[in-house]
Amino acid sequence: MPMKHLTWITALVVLTACEKSPITLREMPAADDYCLAAQKIVTQTQLPMQLVVHEGFDAFVKSKAIIDPEAGPVIQQYNWYAEDGAIRGISCKLKSADHLTLEYGENKAGPDGMCQDMNQAIFSIVTRRVRQPVWQAITFDKDETVVNEEEPGMVGPDWLAPYTATYAEEGTLHIASKGFIVDFTDPRFTAVPERFRGVHYCHFIAPDYLEALMNGEAEPGAIIGKTVEIKGPPPAHSGS
Repeated sequence: MPMKHLTWITALVVLTACEKSPITLREMPAADDYCLAAQKIVTQTQLPMQLVVHEGFDAFVKSKAIIDPEAGPVIQQYNWYAEDGAIRGISCKLKSADHLTLEYGENKAGPDGMCQDMNQAIFSIVTRRVRQPVWQAITFDKDETVVNEEEPGMVGPDWLAPYTATYAEEGTLHIASKGFIVDFTDPRFTAVPERFRGVHYCHFIAPDYLEALMNGEAEPGAIIGKTVEIKGPPPAHSGS
């Protein structure tokens, strides 16, 4: 890709972020702090958070993004590894902006953005490091929202299901994401326990993997997610 083309894409990403929100990503987050940075970008908040990074997938599935009466907001993270031990993707269970504003005040968060906002913020940093990317263009797929029309209360397992996070098409590298929001104040779920509400779940591309892709040191085709078996009758809402 010619350098001026890369510069144009970077400027477009930065301009879009500035128009949408004042909070930007100034430096690359550490792997085990990733979801703390993602919370700031995706839900536009500077509120302090507690982050739990899970080594086991089952523990991550059972975890919830909550507001603890003593610890405050607690969010969850799980890293997806390749066979060589490199992180390929990062999944975050974040708090939704509406729950944060309800609890801490109108100006403390929001509006909720997209999961791709974080991927684009990471991209803007990676472009400073990659001088000659091997791709003609890099695009962030807009269609990221997980919807289950038949069972809207079972969107969590659909979010966790495997999907292709990176793929190539006619010289363009595509970055795909999956996410969903359950607003705390959504009237459809007022009877559901609070731990299932006020959440914003996202899958992201790992920064080092994105950099390796742009340098031609890694191949697209990374799979993020795992099938979850639902045992017994599902609850009114399952946010996993």
